[in-house]
Amino acid sequence: MVWEMIDWMNLFRRKSPTITEEITEETPHGPHVVWLHGANQTSNSFNYLRKCLPDWECTLVNYSSQNGFFENLDIIVSELDKEKPTFVIGHSMGGLYALHLTNHINVVGGVSISTPFRGSSMADWAKFVCPSYQLFRDVGKRSNPIQEAHKIEINVPWTQIISTTGGVPYYSGPNDGVCTIEEMEHRKDMELIHVPYTHYEVICADDVAEIIHEKYKVIVEKV
Repeated sequence: MVWEMIDWMNLFRRKSPTITEEITEETPHGPHVVWLHGANQTSNSFNYLRKCLPDWECTLVNYSSQNGFFENLDIIVSELDKEKPTFVIGHSMGGLYALHLTNHINVVGGVSISTPFRGSSMADWAKFVCPSYQLFRDVGKRSNPIQEAHKIEINVPWTQIISTTGGVPYYSGPNDGVCTIEEMEHRKDMELIHVPYTHYEVICADDVAEIIHEKYKVIVEKV
């Protein structure tokens, strides 16, 4: 058996967010779409969902979880059009960025996928085991990004897709292998849709693409 060595230096390396805008020649009518991936992923994690959906005008955000949350957020905000009607789609940590964007740009609707809006209890204690890992400091229940998110009022149509399978025994309560159901169900000011997928299967599912498409069409009718 061959074991791959972990690139520990890369794990903690800081990188500036990058923004890629894609505009097609025949963009369907509707708001601009901003895709925000989960922690330690890239925008490639949305490749399957994007293939299932119309060729929307969109922006693909790539950020590093080794940077502080608000450092990333400031750069992302500076690169986005603040006036353009925007539909945000975020997976996991990306959903938290999407929520914060409602304070900065013209968000007209959103879909978050498997986002732990309550914050992670595991991250709260894990940061003492690995204090230099920025993600644990950003996603814990007592972290500033989570506490500030609690103050954000959602005044646009928003759907939270909750992944419900793939549970591991070291979490307290039902979970999807990464986040607990309780963490994902925390907010009551958004529509909650439960789907039978793990934390990562959920972004490779046809019915999740259908949900996103339906929610986008609702916004198109309003914009």
